[in-house]
Amino acid sequence: MGNPGAFHRSITLQSLTVFSLIAVFAADHAQGGDDGCTPFSCGHLRDILPPFRQRGDPLECGVEAYELGCTTSKATIHINTGTYYVTAINYTGFYFWVTDPNFNTGSSCPLPLWNHVPYLVHDGIFDSDSPAFYDLSIQSNYRACFANCSRAVTNKSAYKPVACQSANNSHVYVWVSDYGSCMVEDLEPYCGYLGTIPFDCGNSSDWLQNASYADMTQFISKGFTVQFPVDTNAWEGSVSKTINLCRNNTIR
Repeated sequence: MGNPGAFHRSITLQSLTVFSLIAVFAADHAQGGDDGCTPFSCGHLRDILPPFRQRGDPLECGVEAYELGCTTSKATIHINTGTYYVTAINYTGFYFWVTDPNFNTGSSCPLPLWNHVPYLVHDGIFDSDSPAFYDLSIQSNYRACFANCSRAVTNKSAYKPVACQSANNSHVYVWVSDYGSCMVEDLEPYCGYLGTIPFDCGNSSDWLQNASYADMTQFISKGFTVQFPVDTNAWEGSVSKTINLCRNNTIR
């Protein structure tokens, strides 16, 4: 009979090797093949690297979905049906922060645009060059959901009034969904959908129970995080392969 210690060390090394290869492969795609690509500035951001690119860059630089629009003061990115400000990039954590322009206008009563719909959590757009990758996937599960109702909602404590947008026969409300999207079943039959926006709620979500529209606006204005390209298929396939390898070795 073989040495049990050697067997476990072998399996551990095999698992580490597989996951290391996944990390290297994903990081390489996130860099978008950056050989010869020069770091650039965009708005207030400096030394920007792949997966980001700017218009006119060679095709091998960055990832197309991460192309930035640049002015002297702002960096913008198009996510699904909306354009957002890019406020910060975290290369160590493989994500970046964006904010909705409607919540950066200085308005005391902002609402998200109805046609600004980011991708869902663990979802995104398939990379045209590498279909195994999701691009522009949102990290946060939390969504602020806005609705306009023909009468006052009195039976749902989750509905928080947006008084500054309401009138006699038009009652605007916001509630929080932690499902990664606004659910139809949460919408009252006499209410119409207005819009949604993701947000990060910080280290604790306890405050959401009693949060007002003004409280939510403060968090929404800070933005939400979007991931670098995610290699979902390779991750799931490699995990399955590792499990099968361990099982087969155990049987032997």
